[in-house]
Amino acid sequence: MKCLVCIPSKGRPNNIKKFVEPFMKKLGLDYKIFVEPQDLKNYNFKNVVSLDSNNNGLGYSMSQAKKYCIENGYDICFKIDDDVVSIGEIEKDINKILDAFKIKRIGAVVFPYDFEFYAKTKKLFTRVNKRVQTCYLIRTEIFNPQKEVSTFEDFYQFLNLISKGYNTLYCSKHLIKCNAVGSGNGGLQDFDRSEMALKEINIFKSIDPTIEVISKPNKPWKYEPKFTDKKYRSKQI
Repeated sequence: MKCLVCIPSKGRPNNIKKFVEPFMKKLGLDYKIFVEPQDLKNYNFKNVVSLDSNNNGLGYSMSQAKKYCIENGYDICFKIDDDVVSIGEIEKDINKILDAFKIKRIGAVVFPYDFEFYAKTKKLFTRVNKRVQTCYLIRTEIFNPQKEVSTFEDFYQFLNLISKGYNTLYCSKHLIKCNAVGSGNGGLQDFDRSEMALKEINIFKSIDPTIEVISKPNKPWKYEPKFTDKKYRSKQI
């Protein structure tokens, strides 16, 4: 399986030297950093790809990443944020993780955050159908980023995968280490996230009316979708 690491970045060029380059050196996969035209002058690094336009959000950036993957023959898109320090020691198991996609029903591989330390295991994969969050590997052919969905871009991929009959594999051996979600400058912090959240949840509900809205008053986005139907429940393997 040919895999490209796709790193969306907006207004955070300092993160490239600080986080992206050290991690990518360890990981050893092909990678591209997707940047808006207005930011190009500040991103004087290798492997930078310019988007077609500015200020269209994460969903748009990832749709451009998917297009790049298709045009360059990458079977798997590995989405990683620009403030991710590491995903455990994933570099030691990356070939085994990619081999999981030989199982046709596996659509994505997902990971817990490092603050979910209780989830960490010695076993590589422990559950199916845990929700997609922040960093994930996904089949390019079924990757479905949308310009209209940025705040819950990862939730949307999970919804799409389950709706199409695919499973996610939960890689609980390796945990995402990054800045606190919603912290720092740049990225989605440059948008009104609470307004975006409600609009996006309405899109989710138009696809599956069983999805509910829950309040997250301590988060910048204030609301989240909640998957209530049993088809979204994860299972131990």
